[in-house]
Amino acid sequence: MTENNKIAAPETLPQNLNLYDLTDIEILSKNDDALFGKVLNILISMFSSEIENVKILAKDDKWKEVAEIVHKLKTSLTHIRVVSLKQTVKDLEDYEQFGSEKLNRLATEFCDALENMLIYLKIDLVNFNKK
Repeated sequence: MTENNKIAAPETLPQNLNLYDLTDIEILSKNDDALFGKVLNILISMFSSEIENVKILAKDDKWKEVAEIVHKLKTSLTHIRVVSLKQTVKDLEDYEQFGSEKLNRLATEFCDALENMLIYLKIDLVNFNKK
């Protein structure tokens, strides 16, 4: 815990260096704290389950299905301004242009980035709930 009862990121993780930006979610929720919390919970739940789905599908070289999941997540990633995955998302959507080895690297990069982001989203949610 840090000052004001906020949870800090584990020391083994890099700081949240603009992995995402919740400004659009704050604007959409129009200062409705309950709605903002619900949206964060939905994002956390959705990203968590879809990370696992991508891992399973990538392991089985089911790239069309991976592309569909990535495409589905693209809107949410755009709303929270995750620009670092823009090219990775594009490449996974255009899976037919790449071989399995490159696609596996891209899928791993995508999942690793989302897992790191999830840690910070969960911290933000806990800190938000303590306000």
